[in-house]
Amino acid sequence: MSRIRFAAALLFIITLSVLSVSTRNLMSPHTYAYAGLAKPSSLCAPDEQVVWSCETVKERKLASICGSKDLSGARGYVQYRFGRAGRVELEFPRERTGTQSAFKYSRYTRPLVTYLKLEFVNGGVSYSISDDSNDEEKPARRDASITVKTADAKETTLRCRMPVAGSLMKLEDVVERED
Repeated sequence: MSRIRFAAALLFIITLSVLSVSTRNLMSPHTYAYAGLAKPSSLCAPDEQVVWSCETVKERKLASICGSKDLSGARGYVQYRFGRAGRVELEFPRERTGTQSAFKYSRYTRPLVTYLKLEFVNGGVSYSISDDSNDEEKPARRDASITVKTADAKETTLRCRMPVAGSLMKLEDVVERED
């Protein structure tokens, strides 16, 4: 009887592992808890929605796109925040009115491939948030990063730990599209 229980437990663990890898890009924050995975953190307040959030690899800081619960193209607000919980180093834009026009969104898709980008400029410094998935590659890949380019063309890229929370696609009909 113990061999049957062991086999059933092993099969359950393997199934969860396969599901967590194959559906990682589709999981909601609630599903992470159910699957036994750590929920990604964000700098968004409890009364806001987490549009997108990641933890950087080296610095272990958070980069979050937060939005009001009523966020749309005409209502609410969207903000980029960077730092640690309790210590936000950058919040853009500062004001929470007309924020949608401060960002540019782009998307490239083809079967099994999606490249998403959100860009903004703050004080002469350009920020580009990328979230790319490529299921054509074996194994499938998902990469996310924040690239910062200063006025004197110095560029730094901060890679994100996986998984990221949310999706930049939530902003598709909210902020201006870049063609």
